Amino acid sequence: MSVDTFKGGRISMEQKNFRFYDRFFRTIKKPAFGIVSRKLQFTGEELPSGKGPLFILCNHNTDLDFLLLAGVSREPLDYVATETMLRIGVISRIAAKTLKPILHDKGAGGVGTLKQIIERIRAGRNVVLFPEGNRSFDGKTGEISGAIGKIVKTTGATLVVYRLSGGYLTSPRWGHGFRKGRMQGHQTVLLSPDEIRKMDNAELLSVIRDGLYTDAYEEQKADPIRFKSRVRAEYLESLMFVCPSCKNTGMLHSKKDRLLCECGYRLSMDEFGILSDESGTGRTIPELFTSQKELLKNMAESAGDSCLFKDNVTICRLTDDHRIVTKQKGLLSACNSLITINSDDIPKENITAVDIVQRNRLIIHVKNSDLRYEITGSRTFNAVKYRILFETVFS
Repeated sequence: MSVDTFKGGRISMEQKNFRFYDRFFRTIKKPAFGIVSRKLQFTGEELPSGKGPLFILCNHNTDLDFLLLAGVSREPLDYVATETMLRIGVISRIAAKTLKPILHDKGAGGVGTLKQIIERIRAGRNVVLFPEGNRSFDGKTGEISGAIGKIVKTTGATLVVYRLSGGYLTSPRWGHGFRKGRMQGHQTVLLSPDEIRKMDNAELLSVIRDGLYTDAYEEQKADPIRFKSRVRAEYLESLMFVCPSCKNTGMLHSKKDRLLCECGYRLSMDEFGILSDESGTGRTIPELFTSQKELLKNMAESAGDSCLFKDNVTICRLTDDHRIVTKQKGLLSACNSLITINSDDIPKENITAVDIVQRNRLIIHVKNSDLRYEITGSRTFNAVKYRILFETVFS
């Protein structure tokens, strides 16, 4: 990407594209933000303007977070987004062409992404990055890469850290639709390039992590908010795969505000996001999510080479430049030493990354291969267990 705005006295094609995007941004922002902010009951502090190019870091809990940031910005924003949006659907493909995002390949090195961020900022543009790389599964802000402080310094931009709260219970990643509750946005950090240069990477990283961190259930303790929906627990089995009672997998099903197991155990979710069993004992999503990680580790230790779980899925094999080579129905399964995709056994030491896009689009990267797997299933397909297996057993 060239940062030159003029070549031989003529405006470059790239600059024309950005001018079109900037006009589009200013035209569509107000009506789109009005609709979204009413739907999500969002109020937010305005982003600073006139501070030179901004590098904006924000936590991530809903698919509409980018529109919320656009609504509180007087200036156009460029976004870093996953390249998977090229295959998710027609609207996403149109957005990729219209909004000119910096497309990042999950599981691959971030050198190319960083280069594009720097080039856009040097061209005077504001760039938004969601450094978790994923929406939260359990309501807590995810891990922030230790490299983020160095990246911020490399950009030379003014740093803005912006925190969104209320998003997880408004639109849980595992769920369906939106709950009527409340969302808020606040700027937590504003640092000039000079201030950033005076900080070491560790100090800057700590400031960023503190500025981004949220915990949906701690927020509920401090300021309880009702998140109203008739389908509060639907698709929860795409997050929870082990029954808390019988400890079996693949037996959980959701309906409206309930999570049910074939063994007879049931949980009901109230408007505050608390799950209660028939005895009235309340559990939070983070508590259940943490417990199933421990259960999976115990299962793997005792299973030997036996299959831990399996799913009927659709399997795409993609090249490094995101082309689909093959697409077919098949079987995905895992044990404590490998993942099997149809007839392909992939030992754990050959799996370099396991990522999830949206609710349950699973991406598996394989060592020394120019191909990767992108796997989808039913609406309730639980991709999370494969990610947890990679993080807790394979690593």
